[in-house]
Amino acid sequence: MVVCLRRGKPGTLGVATILKSVFRQAGVKAKWVSEGALARALRGRVDAVVVGGGDGTMLHAAQATLGSGVPLLGINLGSLGFLTSIKADEIGRVLPGVLNGRYGLSTRSVLAARLDGVGKMWSALNEVSVSPGEGQLMVRVRVKVGGEILTEYHADGLLVASPTGSTAYSLSAGGPLVSPRARAMVLTPVCAHAMAQRPVVVGEEEGVELSIGDGEPAAILRVDGKKVGSLSRGKKLEVTIARHVVRLMHPAGFGFYGLARQKLGWSGAAGVRNP
Repeated sequence: MVVCLRRGKPGTLGVATILKSVFRQAGVKAKWVSEGALARALRGRVDAVVVGGGDGTMLHAAQATLGSGVPLLGINLGSLGFLTSIKADEIGRVLPGVLNGRYGLSTRSVLAARLDGVGKMWSALNEVSVSPGEGQLMVRVRVKVGGEILTEYHADGLLVASPTGSTAYSLSAGGPLVSPRARAMVLTPVCAHAMAQRPVVVGEEEGVELSIGDGEPAAILRVDGKKVGSLSRGKKLEVTIARHVVRLMHPAGFGFYGLARQKLGWSGAAGVRNP
């Protein structure tokens, strides 16, 4: 077991104390690492990684563990935290059951983004985004789906989100919730100039191609919120679903829809667990 807690978060010390107590009672040996050392910690045999923080910490952990197959168990030390399944005040009650094998696994698809002329391919658990460059207010992005022209979005930005990312930036921008079991991508414009330009859900086999409109300046390219480059005229950004996946652990009987009820506070169901 590897444990990675976000430093500087309120309550981190108390959470660490509770975790050590639970591990000791369960006879579990844990290796404690910083965020920067997480990838190196996975070189040996690791059954799972316990991540304490918010969704940003979980995204970092997902990037560090890509391709390893090691599942992540998130403890929420932030606010909303759609990727974290255990609240800090639930650790003593819920974690022992997880350590005893009473848990579920949610397999999450990952996006692969490749830019013309750049040898590197980026991976995103949440989304790939295109936003206006410095001094620009909006961006025009031409979109092809499965090789067919869809539209040219004129907006404050454009997101290509995974099902996991549908609960993140895409949700804030008006996109739909998408089950993580769906092999799909969501095209979500951010504050589109035209009301008719709406989010679109595309299938896993279709692929998405983005390019900048004629006469438009270069746009900023981000992967899971981190700036990785720019998309300029004459270049194409291809986004597909990657071969590798991320696996998230959650308490038994409480998966994606239970988390949605809890995190969004839906009437009559908030905090209710399945029997």
